[in-house]
Order: sequence, then C-alpha cells, then structure tokens
Amino acid sequence: MSGFLESTTHTPNVTPRGLTAMLREAGALSQGAVTSLEITQRLQTTVSNLCFATLTYGPGAPRLPDNVVVKWPLESTAAPDKGVPELAFYRELAPDLSSPPIVRCVAVAPSLNGPRWLVLEDLRGTHTNPPWPDPPSRSEAEGAVSVLAQIHARWWEAPTLGAGVGTLHTRASLRAMVDGIASNLPGFLESLGDTLAPRDHRLLEAVFGSSLAPWLRIADSRALTVTHGDAHTWNFLFPRSGAGLPYLVDWQLWHIDLGARDLAFMIALHWGPALRRDLERPLLQLYHGRLVTAGVSDYSFEELWLDYRRCVVRNLTFPIILWRRGLPAEAWRHRLDCAIAAYRDLDCDELLSDACRAEPPNAR
Repeated sequence: MSGFLESTTHTPNVTPRGLTAMLREAGALSQGAVTSLEITQRLQTTVSNLCFATLTYGPGAPRLPDNVVVKWPLESTAAPDKGVPELAFYRELAPDLSSPPIVRCVAVAPSLNGPRWLVLEDLRGTHTNPPWPDPPSRSEAEGAVSVLAQIHARWWEAPTLGAGVGTLHTRASLRAMVDGIASNLPGFLESLGDTLAPRDHRLLEAVFGSSLAPWLRIADSRALTVTHGDAHTWNFLFPRSGAGLPYLVDWQLWHIDLGARDLAFMIALHWGPALRRDLERPLLQLYHGRLVTAGVSDYSFEELWLDYRRCVVRNLTFPIILWRRGLPAEAWRHRLDCAIAAYRDLDCDELLSDACRAEPPNAR
C-alpha cells in the first residue's frame, strides 16, 4: 500500500455531513446523524482508496459501528458491463452470507452508475492479517480454507450462475483470454534472461503452446461456484484472540470458477515448496469435508484433487499478468518460482491433454 489518492472522479465526502448523506442515501441511517468523525488512516491499494474513521452518532441514530472504513475504487477498476465488481458483490451476493466470513457492510452506494463507494465495519481492533510476505500458521490456513468452503458451498452449481450471478465462460472466451496472456510470453521470457532455468523456459512454452485443457475445464458447469479471485491469506482478517473464523475481504475480482481455483491461488502460487508440501493435502481434505458437511454431494476428493492440479497449471498466467502491468520482479518472481515448483511436484505435464481423468493423488 502506498499514499492516498485524493482526486478520483467519485471521491466520497468523508466528513460528518458527507457521511450522514451517504448513510441516509443507502438507507442505513433513517434518523439521526453522524455528529463527529476522526479519520485515523488513509490508504491506497493498487485497486482501491480506503479511509478509516471513528464516528460519533447523534440522538436517534440506529446502532451502527463506531469504526468504519470508507472504500471506493480507482477509476481503472470499473467494469463497464457490471459497474464496480466489489460494489456488485456487496449489493447482490453478500446479503446471502453471514458475518463472518463477510465483513459487515454498513452501506453501499445505491447505484452502480453514480459515485461508487462502500462503508464497511473496521475490524482492525479485533482482527489482523499476516504481514506480507509471511506465510500463515497452520491454524490460520485451516481457518481460511474453511471460509472458502463455506462461501463456495453457497453457490455450488447454483442455477443462478451466469443467470443473474456473474458471467459464464465459453471455450472461445477462455482461449481468447489465455491467448492474450500468452502473447506476452516472449517478452516475459526475454526479460527473465538467464535467471530462468532452460527447463523452466521450456515448461512455460509447452504450457502455453498446449491445447489449454486446464483452462477449458471451466467451460463445463460441474463444480462451478462464486470464487474470490484473489484469495491469498493476506486478504483474510484473522481474530487476534485466535478463536473463530477469519473474514475474507477485497472482493473486486470475484467471478465464476472452480472452487479449487481459490485454493490453488492461495496455496500453490504463494507458499514455498516446503510449506505447501506439508499442508497441501490436509487442507484440501479439510475443504472437501467442509463442502460435504454443507451439502455438496457428487464431487469426490479425487475430482477436487484433479481440479486443483488443473488450477496449479493456471497459476502460471499470474506472474505474466503482473509483469505485463509493469510491476517490479518483487511482485511476481516469488510467485513464478512457487507456481513452477508446484507444477513439477504435482506432475502437471499430463494435464495438458484433454484425455486426463480423475485419479487418487499419489502418496507422498
């Protein structure tokens, strides 16, 4: 996170009067007013502006959190066909989930066509996330996986997917997406030079020159659900007390995908080989058990393992995307190394063929 951006087109007026107007417009403050406000921190991420504030309410106001974060997107994150994805998530999907795993949304802009803002409860007093790039503890990882299972189970193979909730991919759209990323591969490899081993150079060329079967899997509706899209453990707020489930934040990249996509993104793209090898299978078993408990049936652990491995292949796009955006190597080189190590450990070469079928994971 860096400095605070002051001058976007739709910057909210974070003052007592401005916040009162926002809360009333959203229907969260039917009477009373915000009488005073202390801004405690201002931040800008790569996609959002955040303003943390402590509020005081006047007589007659409903019971609302004293500590809030006002969040609005950088203009470049707006999706023309949907409005800002995170606003759409809190307006349309979050009401179907409990808190936790979703942070309480105090108010959301009533229209996706006007100013785009959220007012969320600020949980920093009771929750924290691991400092980047420290890996999570085992208990934190188990909590994160349990939260993902709870969220995924809610929309697992739901008839509303693609019919009111998100957009479904087609084989054509998937090919176009991956081909667009792969067009950057020559420049990416050239930038790496001799810092990338020749066999890893050949691996990337083989993956992006293949039939793209791991990506085309999501043209099949089986095991699709709403996924977070950026579920590294630093997007989880863990209870400082050590008790209870974490919260999952930053929903601007949610989309329809395999539930295993969030798992592979969290585990195989961000954790070094030693931690991944230790926790990978137990966490997937925990996730599968949570799905079954939540009512998901007819999806075996073997199928989950295969989908996870497919998503490990798909992780190889992420470092290229970050490089293409002009981010420094510190933002993507570790992820590239993790993704390649997981690809080799899980024998993902065989997944590049459409003929691959589910089978039990080999014992290690």
